[in-house]
Amino acid sequence: MQERMRFTGRWLTWFCLSLMLWAAVVEPTHNHPNHSGSASCSICVAAHSTAPTASCNHARPVFEAIGLMQEEEVIAKARLSVFDLAIRGPPAV
Repeated sequence: MQERMRFTGRWLTWFCLSLMLWAAVVEPTHNHPNHSGSASCSICVAAHSTAPTASCNHARPVFEAIGLMQEEEVIAKARLSVFDLAIRGPPAV
């Protein structure tokens, strides 16, 4: 059963890939003898109907005071340990 599903999935994958390749080749290479034929061509209608349009929906920012900043004096508490003085070992003789 699983072997049959694997075969069906592989066949379906190749079919979809070949259909996509065919559409990628046919769409840019097809042409019409007169310009009135392109109005009824489904490929031309689909290609020209999805043209991107520029749109801008930016909201204007709202600036509002939410509070006052109060500064505090910060004093660093430094300490010197006896072990900090002897970090490196003695030089090799």
